Amino acid sequence: MKGFNRNNGELFLDDILLSDLAVSYGTPTYVYSASLIRSRFLEYKDALRQDDKVCFSVKSNSNINILKLLNEMGSGFDVVSGNELRRCLLAGADPKNIVFSGVGKTKAEIQLALKENIFSINIESENELNRIIEIAKEMGVEANCAIRVNPDISAESHPYIETGLKTSKFGVTKEVALNMSQKIRTSENINLIGLACHIGSQIIKPELILDSLEHLIHLADEVNRDLNTVTFLDIGGGLGITYKDEERANPSEIISQTLNRLGDLNFDLILEPGRSIIGNAGVLLTQVEYIKETENLNFAIIDAGMNDLMRPSLYSSWHNVSTLDSKELEEKIYQVVGPVCESADSLAKDRALKVEEGSLLAIHDVGAYGYVMSSNYNTRLRPPEILIEGSTVQVIKRRESFKELVSLETNNNGT
Repeated sequence: MKGFNRNNGELFLDDILLSDLAVSYGTPTYVYSASLIRSRFLEYKDALRQDDKVCFSVKSNSNINILKLLNEMGSGFDVVSGNELRRCLLAGADPKNIVFSGVGKTKAEIQLALKENIFSINIESENELNRIIEIAKEMGVEANCAIRVNPDISAESHPYIETGLKTSKFGVTKEVALNMSQKIRTSENINLIGLACHIGSQIIKPELILDSLEHLIHLADEVNRDLNTVTFLDIGGGLGITYKDEERANPSEIISQTLNRLGDLNFDLILEPGRSIIGNAGVLLTQVEYIKETENLNFAIIDAGMNDLMRPSLYSSWHNVSTLDSKELEEKIYQVVGPVCESADSLAKDRALKVEEGSLLAIHDVGAYGYVMSSNYNTRLRPPEILIEGSTVQVIKRRESFKELVSLETNNNGT
């Protein structure tokens, strides 16, 4: 058995009974499927050409053990901070398979990227270009860079995850990109080797990717008339997954259409998937602490809160909730809420569940933007992370302790 499945009413991940895992490691706990991660990554890798790159979006899930798994399969990495870059290096990644995106790179982060000689720094503004030129001169190195372009294309998803509109902080217009390329042309410290575009997340329609690719192709043609140095096009990531009733984007089909559009054009491709590789591969195990029934609503109060899983509170996102066993209880409509002292601490609304106090639940599709967005709000300890492959259970991050939580706040006397 691979992935999530039910046997005699009980929920398994691969060969592991999830209720046993919840008892052994406590709740809340994040659990991931290595087999699902592998299969989703291969959907990208197997569809691409030899010199193309799949650069996993580290912001979606930055656990070093998962990065190691992907690195061993040949993945590159897309990072948006200096510490994400450091994580990739700790995972054994080749710097030549790392691209650095993000609008607010500090001097120290740029210095780190240049010191490690990563594949590309994706430049997001004219002032960032000026900073990179200055730092590269000081260090006496050449910086391999791409310009991130904003094509004013909507991803047609939640406004918080739209990154390709003209109102977005990300990237530059075509006109600004051309001005930047002229400045690079006279610089001795910048190699403009690519153009990049990422319009957002939860993209379902292939034509949105193709529209952004078209934008890059036309711009690359203009840039290469003077420089003739642009060798790759980074079309970002953001392909959608199924949370409720959405249609999952098919990476191999979209890549096939992308390669057909490129035809004989001599550009390598970079893709930056994150959610579509790991999103459906994770669950959050939790336990019902209390059942609270009122005149208006029934509440299932669980031990996982918005500090553990931010997406429902931040994006009003839907995550399926299922019981781990098959107890014959009366089914009722519940509001699944957490213990955090905020009315926003609701993880699932209006769910038909057969639960009682002590029932174990799984909140599905939390592999991406789950643990990475967790916090210690209300001085709550962040949960452990566990990786399953077949019958093997690996704790890839243990549960925090209170002593660790306050360690940076105490003085030498321990107070």
